[in-house]
Amino acid sequence: MPKTHHSPRKSPGSKGSASRASAVTETEPEQRSQREASASPGASGKWLSTYALVPVILALIASINALWNHFASDDLEQVLANTFIKHFGNLPAAFTSSVWSFTAADIIFTVDPYFRPIFSSLFTLNYALFGTAPWGWHLVNILIHAGVTLLVFVVSREITERNGIAALTAMLFAVHPAHAESVAWVSGVTDPLMALLLLPALYFYLRFRKQGAKYLLGCALGFFFLALLSKETALALPVVVVYCELFHFKGEGSFTQSLVRASKLIALFAMPTAIYFLMRYHALGTLVFSGQPRYPLVPALLTVPLAILKYLRLMLVPWGYSYQHYTDFVETAGSALFLAPLALLVAVAIGIALLKARALTFAAVWFIVMLAPALAALRQFEPAYLLQERYLYAPSIGVCLAIAVGIEWLAERDWFGSRGRAVAATLAVVLVFVWGAVFVRQNRVWDDTVTVYRNSVAVSPRAPLAHVLLSRSYYDAGKPREAEAEARAALDLDSRCATAYLTLSYFARMSGKLDKACAYLEDGISAVPEGTMTRHDLATIYLNLGLLYGQRKMFDRAEQQLLRSIAISPRAVAWYHTGQFYFDQGRFEDARAMFEQTLEHVPRWFAPIHLRLGLTYEALTDISRAETEFEKYLELAPPDAPDRDSVRKHLMEMRGGAPSK
Repeated sequence: MPKTHHSPRKSPGSKGSASRASAVTETEPEQRSQREASASPGASGKWLSTYALVPVILALIASINALWNHFASDDLEQVLANTFIKHFGNLPAAFTSSVWSFTAADIIFTVDPYFRPIFSSLFTLNYALFGTAPWGWHLVNILIHAGVTLLVFVVSREITERNGIAALTAMLFAVHPAHAESVAWVSGVTDPLMALLLLPALYFYLRFRKQGAKYLLGCALGFFFLALLSKETALALPVVVVYCELFHFKGEGSFTQSLVRASKLIALFAMPTAIYFLMRYHALGTLVFSGQPRYPLVPALLTVPLAILKYLRLMLVPWGYSYQHYTDFVETAGSALFLAPLALLVAVAIGIALLKARALTFAAVWFIVMLAPALAALRQFEPAYLLQERYLYAPSIGVCLAIAVGIEWLAERDWFGSRGRAVAATLAVVLVFVWGAVFVRQNRVWDDTVTVYRNSVAVSPRAPLAHVLLSRSYYDAGKPREAEAEARAALDLDSRCATAYLTLSYFARMSGKLDKACAYLEDGISAVPEGTMTRHDLATIYLNLGLLYGQRKMFDRAEQQLLRSIAISPRAVAWYHTGQFYFDQGRFEDARAMFEQTLEHVPRWFAPIHLRLGLTYEALTDISRAETEFEKYLELAPPDAPDRDSVRKHLMEMRGGAPSK
């Protein structure tokens, strides 16, 4: 552990001993002045070259083996199949569309709530530099992680004014195995990218608090805005700022004065936030999430304490890392899965409050506040993805800071006699070594899609969804026999696993066995109980079954299943496919109603709905409205859309050869 400044050691029971006992609380003025002296500008060259460099080197060493990874999971779409990032001319569109807008023909992605233009811009730059060579993309992730590690040191030093604590915080952050998902997975870079811009915003705010220079506050607001454009979870930073004004710096003036300062700062941070939301609404047509939530609000709220506890376990126990952390929703307030985690978290919060340690309290607040956006989105995700390790990337700074403060506190105790500092240093080295070793191992998990899901099964062999997603990865890798075996293994574990029925049906349909594909879905309807927690899965089964019946010319049964899907879960994808079913049957008025309902619930950039409406209005002999919809389609459809030329030609024919606008 790097050498840091400390008060002179004295015998037990002396005034110096009492001072050491309160060192972690950072309340003694003389201790504060000593720390400030240790962090004086004159020492800046030394700490920059010594304290800051070690964590950065550790970050590079721990993540360098990711260079040999391939593309995995979402990378196959976000990199290899993403036509958007292949042309620099598309960069302006990154600021007016969603992350998944390149899949403009697939309505499933219209519920995408991700407006991250800097992420899309980074991928465009990566593609220009490296094409489809995975090593280059992984190199960028590694360098970003190293940059964030340096910023963790700088910000921690501003908060604690202790070089040793800042260095240890950054070292722990550099090698924490929960970060492998963000660093070794190309598409996981959103969180490191956001942190790379958010931490400077926090740093400049802290410097503004010390120096009062307005340009520093301007820098903080600028970096905050860029962080928002990288990932929406940056919205948590103003909450941290308010905490700092009201509590962290509470000794500087009355509470009323602190409240006034906090109010002014919030008003300033509200300006880039408002601009961000205007841009987001223009791009997505929604301020937060689009579409209907997958699960009810109350179970999501009741699951929050359990989710926090699981996230803390991932931070403190270097074992069981996986792309999936299956978590059932807690449905009743009397459940032990709600009461026990809540009681434990309350006990931890009380303990932190009683210690009255500013750095420790800041660490706890940072962890919870930065994790809050992920917790708020619980009801949007299926249980297998309720918890994601990448969501810990920024919050983990709080846990690493808390551990560093604890080790520093341990070093100041007299429990081990003259060996106290050696014991603390040994503990720090062991933590760094163990976490780093697990980090290196986890990097290899992200070699490709199959290795990702094999690890999920290895970590949770009793989780049905782990087997289902391994099944899909096997199928995509050209291993249909292994794929079907894994899907059946999921049903053996849970006969009510809706995703397994959908997956087996997909395999059968791709083999041309439509009757067998229908049979799997019918079995799924019989096996999966209908309720608030299963309605989304059941609605998906009914929708797919309706489409299969339509392919088999069983039109009455097809309509029944499609309407049942809408009744269980009204949503754009169901209205859209039902509208297409009616159009194919020549029921144009019914098709119009479904397509217009769809139009009200999809982002403005979803061009195919305008093509469908144009064809429907034309069939209803409403030529004026048909022309308007065809024009709208040509305006929104990407240049490489397969229907563009035929629609333009058709529109010209409708107008008697006149060129389209």
